[in-house]
Amino acid sequence: MVQGSDDVHKKIYARARKSVVAIRALAPLGERSGTGTVISNDGLILTSYSVVPDGSTKIRVWTVGPRRYEAELLGTSKRDELSLLRIKPKEPLEPIEYGESGRVKIGEISYTIGNAANSIILDDQPSFNVGVVSGLYNLREPRASSWYTGLILETTAAVNVGMEGAPLLNAEGKMIGFVSMNYSPNRFLGAAIPIDSQKLVVQTIIKSKTPVIEDPKGEGTLGLKAKDEKGRVTVTEVTVGGAADRAGLRAGDAIL
Repeated sequence: MVQGSDDVHKKIYARARKSVVAIRALAPLGERSGTGTVISNDGLILTSYSVVPDGSTKIRVWTVGPRRYEAELLGTSKRDELSLLRIKPKEPLEPIEYGESGRVKIGEISYTIGNAANSIILDDQPSFNVGVVSGLYNLREPRASSWYTGLILETTAAVNVGMEGAPLLNAEGKMIGFVSMNYSPNRFLGAAIPIDSQKLVVQTIIKSKTPVIEDPKGEGTLGLKAKDEKGRVTVTEVTVGGAADRAGLRAGDAIL
């Protein structure tokens, strides 16, 4: 049983429900339904590539109310499993606040909130679940119409159909991950892509106005900290989900 104050859970839900939306889109292989996360008050919405892949049309977004909007697809990254949408809201939206996925530890409280089984569209009520971060490990192959591989945050909070693109929140209600339907066949628990790496891809789409990103170019980061120890460069910290982490580097490794 997850420990914690009911009042805290209620406050997290009350704040986060205004930052998640329902999404439906007509994709090349049929209608898709999932969740989006509001990341700016003027209508930028982050969602899963599995919900809105390249070539999608008739993209509709339901915000709290519920209010329905037509959405524009600004860009995608299939490899990173994300799509970026824009709507023109009638009033400012409430964006989610980002946390730092690189600081996440196993055992911390986590929440999922999203459009499970079209709960936002049908009831104006996102599905809200509480659990803990139960694992940090690498997904090595795509599954369940998901394409991301690499380090993920595993959560015991429920991840149901329609939660693709939903935020994984920490105990402060900040977004630390991006729910994916990919999973490990050995564990069968909810998986979320660390938000630290996703933020960089979103900024690339916004700045470059590139509709499809396969191999983002430009200024990059290694995702590690290191120090000199008697002439050897030793890794002291690795950013969860970063390039160094995906390459298998760990704190304590010596770079020769």
